[in-house]
Amino acid sequence: MIHSVYINHTAAIHPERPTEGQPYLSACEPDYKSIITNATLRRRMSRIVRMGVACGLECIGSLPPEQVQAIITATGLGCLADTEKFMNAIVENEEQLLNPTPFIQSTFNTIGAQIALINQIRAYNMTYVHRGLSFESALLDGMMRISEGDENVLVGAIDEITPNSYLIQQRLGLLKGTTAGEGAHFFLLSGQKNESTYAEVLGVDTFIRPQPEEITTRISQFLQRHNLMPEDIDLLVTGKNGNEQQDAIYSTIGKQLFPSVKQETFKEECGEFHTASAYAVWKVVQQFSKPTSTLRTVLIYNHYQAVNHSFILLKGIL
Repeated sequence: MIHSVYINHTAAIHPERPTEGQPYLSACEPDYKSIITNATLRRRMSRIVRMGVACGLECIGSLPPEQVQAIITATGLGCLADTEKFMNAIVENEEQLLNPTPFIQSTFNTIGAQIALINQIRAYNMTYVHRGLSFESALLDGMMRISEGDENVLVGAIDEITPNSYLIQQRLGLLKGTTAGEGAHFFLLSGQKNESTYAEVLGVDTFIRPQPEEITTRISQFLQRHNLMPEDIDLLVTGKNGNEQQDAIYSTIGKQLFPSVKQETFKEECGEFHTASAYAVWKVVQQFSKPTSTLRTVLIYNHYQAVNHSFILLKGIL
């Protein structure tokens, strides 16, 4: 990207502690009354819609509607609870007298649309559903919007876990050694810095099903495009999730390219889900914002089920 892209504000709803009696991590939700003030609207929203809308509204803050030029959301599986509710109703009612509300609210773009309607934002509104690369696709789109002249772009990622989706993933063998999770994370991107700017997005790269030796080459090429060497990275954040087979590539990359670089993980905090990399970005920005932070350049490397791979390069604003 030619134009600088800054993260001027963040908001997050994510797991903060293990949930007693549940085999997966559930988000610690706030009191929505102060964020979504319309009680009728709030009551009609499903859990994931409340999470996403509240997080998005909090990220926008008091910014006037006309100053938000785009709302870009991402999700891997969308509104699962509403989808389950509608499908169950089809079976129970024998495809007759169906309530359309769960179907309407199960669509992937529900959250972005609700944010726009509540704040009367008449602007570009897009939702990306690209499996494990959904958030990265939304972030890339947001960066392009900034490079094309947009002043402020809201980018967010939302995914939820339900008992049924957990059981299905478990039966499919997708959670071997892994704890499932969920979360909503939003970022206000801008081409201009302000007093609350702590991070700049330098670059994003995505690829699918690479050979192990390709990944090392891709990281080197990615860093070279930004005039960096592996030793210039202050912190490497990887998406290790507890699955030894899937985590092997992270260990290999760390030893080969970043032997002297500090390394951290994040999925033990938020769990594994399609847009977990959004939590990683949020976590890094929080570290940048600490007064004692000495971090300058951070590389996030994540993959989902060893299929969808991504790099996100961030720079702290001192």
